[in-house]
Amino acid sequence: MDKKGFLFTVTVFLVLTYILLSISVWVKGVETSERGYAEFYKESTVELAIEQITPAKMDKVTNTIMYRSLNRLNEHSVDNPVKAENGKENTREAMLGLLMDGAADSGYFHSASGIAAEENSSLNAWAQNLNTSLLAIGVHINEFEVSNFNISQKDEKTVNYTFDIRLQMRDNTNTTAVSRTYHLSNELDITGLLDPALARESRNMAGDNLTAYRMFFFHDNYDDYTDVSVSTLPQSVDAGQGWIYGPLALANGTADGVPSYGLVPKTGGFSRRNYVLVGTYDEIVYLGPSVYEEFKGYIVTSSTSTYSTTCGDEEEGTFNPIRHTPDPECEPYLGNPQTSRPYAIAPGFNVTDAPVCPVLDGSNETRRCALMIAAHSPEEVSDDPGSKDDGGGGLYDVELLRDFTMCGYYTKNPDAPSYLQRLLEDSYEKNSSAYGIETFIIGNYANDSVYDLYSRLDRELFDEVSGIRVRGMPGCKDFAMCSDEPVTGIFAVSDDTRDDYGMDTISCDSGAGCGE
Repeated sequence: MDKKGFLFTVTVFLVLTYILLSISVWVKGVETSERGYAEFYKESTVELAIEQITPAKMDKVTNTIMYRSLNRLNEHSVDNPVKAENGKENTREAMLGLLMDGAADSGYFHSASGIAAEENSSLNAWAQNLNTSLLAIGVHINEFEVSNFNISQKDEKTVNYTFDIRLQMRDNTNTTAVSRTYHLSNELDITGLLDPALARESRNMAGDNLTAYRMFFFHDNYDDYTDVSVSTLPQSVDAGQGWIYGPLALANGTADGVPSYGLVPKTGGFSRRNYVLVGTYDEIVYLGPSVYEEFKGYIVTSSTSTYSTTCGDEEEGTFNPIRHTPDPECEPYLGNPQTSRPYAIAPGFNVTDAPVCPVLDGSNETRRCALMIAAHSPEEVSDDPGSKDDGGGGLYDVELLRDFTMCGYYTKNPDAPSYLQRLLEDSYEKNSSAYGIETFIIGNYANDSVYDLYSRLDRELFDEVSGIRVRGMPGCKDFAMCSDEPVTGIFAVSDDTRDDYGMDTISCDSGAGCGE
């Protein structure tokens, strides 16, 4: 063979071999590249899917489910309280079951009645719905686990929880998987939730028709039980009789929040018979008995004058002035003008020192109110005229105590049960030094026909702790009301509660009595 022909043939063969090898490598490279792009696409899809479940979104989802779970447990515990033995653990496990499956096992409750599953109110239901959406893009949830679940209280009105969620997503060919771990920690405000202990115990004691359904409400003014106080107004009471609480009206002129007597209606739901008339002795008697006797009592802002006789001092410028029979008997008696209404001689009393109070006639107006207490009752003064000058008693601001009670607020007290303890079967046998809360119970669902005269503090009411009536409070705004059976019941407290809330000066076991 010609050498040149042989070399040409070899050269062509090598070139063809190189070309074929290059084509083979190129094809193999394309195949490899396509497979890489597919794997990259799958991994990107899984990454993209799981990145949509941000920590913030997971927190929002779990917080919504947790609040719904707490609300369901709260309502269930009215009739089916959590077992007291291992109460914290039972509460934790019940909440974990509600979080995961929307249900709680009967073994955690005193009545052995569990909480049935609720559709779409659990983490597992959320995960199932998410998984259904993921399948459309070739991804599914491969792992979904909750661990380290715990629930406790942060403060008296806040429940806090912590737990971890491990979420793994995988493509449907099971070649690519991406995992995330979420550390969840948030709070649940109990404001607006029904008090399960109060509802449970009132139903047990009074029946379904008189169950006390009260929601938890708190106010910054009453952070602690010591904030719910009674205060004494600056003017002292020199003399008088009886006691009374009510809005004030002036016998002469007007003041901020205090109308003139003439502006107070003679009749109606909130008429003169509800008001205390204030003025000097001369200003009051100038109106005449046909006017001033329409009011429920008086605060006289002028001093009583006296003059000497052979039988002793005689009084002028006051109601029920002391007179004496002729010498030598010299027996004291009450002169004119006489009144059986409560009144106080409080020289210099300024109506603007009295606190603002709501007018309970639906008008949303305000007035100024005071509680007036003298040392003796009208009957005692009639029997012993000189007793009206014994002093004692006083003028009091009870508006914080009234507002706290009538609005149904809760406040902290270390002797009271906490919120989580109120879920348990023996709520009122427990207390929490850090998170204990309590409230006063008054109203037509808690009247004396059911609860006799027990303390109106919720943790004492159902233990049938005897109470002392408290003047100026619901059911005890005047002698007639407090000695009757008002539909609201009569506000009363135990010795300990009276001391805690500073009610010793206004309770019915001091000064003019309440007709018990």
